[in-house]
Formats: sequence, C-alpha cells, structure tokens
Amino acid sequence: MKVSKLKGMSVVNLADGARIGRIENVLIDTAALQIRSLVLTAPGGESTFPFASARIGPDAVTVDGAESLQTTESTAESVLRSLDELDGMKVVNADGAYLGDARELEISEADGALEELEAHRGGVLGMGGTSISIPVASIRAIGPDFMTVDAPAPD
Repeated sequence: MKVSKLKGMSVVNLADGARIGRIENVLIDTAALQIRSLVLTAPGGESTFPFASARIGPDAVTVDGAESLQTTESTAESVLRSLDELDGMKVVNADGAYLGDARELEISEADGALEELEAHRGGVLGMGGTSISIPVASIRAIGPDFMTVDAPAPD
C-alpha cells in the first residue's frame, strides 16, 4: 500500500461506530524503517495513536477504542520523522549520485514496515522524468537532509 493513501482516511472507533477524525500524517521510525504512529486531526485537536492499534481498510482506518489516542507531544521521539518531512528528500547512492527526490513509500498494511521507496527526478511540474523503485533493504540511512541508499544510478 502506498503510504500517501493513508492521508485523509477516516478513523473509526469500532466500540461505538463514531468517526474519531482523519489521518493527517504518519510518523516513521527512520531507524527501524517502520510506521510507528498515525497523526490524526479531530474536533478536539491533533493527536496520535500507535500504528499497531489500527487496522487499515480500503476506505477507513479502524481502532478498538479512543483510549489509545495520545497527544502528539507525548509520542515525539528523535527517530520519528513525518511523511511530510520525507516527501521530496534527496536520495543519493554510495557513489554520491543523485537518484531523485523521495516521492512515495510502500508499506506493509499488517505491520507498517516500509517495503519500497520511489525516487523521482527530472520532468517539468511533476510531468515526465524518471522514477526508480528502491527496495527497503537498500536504504542505508535517512538523515536530516538526505536518504542514502545502495542502488545504482539509472542510465
């Protein structure tokens, strides 16, 4: 599943059938390469909940109860980066070749583990250019400014 598909999905409490809010962003553990939390906007403000407590459906995300929600501040850790921070990050390989900008992440719906990174370069206004898919096993690091990968530069 493309992680960007999560943004905007409704979050539904299975206990009472109420919509808790909508997913605004995801927080990714850059060391474990896995989604840890989902950030949600709700009438009461912004909060997060662990990815492990959610079930991803085709049209909505469901949780067993609203008690798993936390304030955003209580879950912030230095290794967590939002999808918004990673989107557009420069991707370079070990030879220092620019492969493109991070455009999309594929995840496992079961556990939130990253499976693949899509990098895109070239084109005009998002049209054209070249996209490459990089398996998650090839990601060396996600730093503050760059993602480093073990992947050859496209021809």
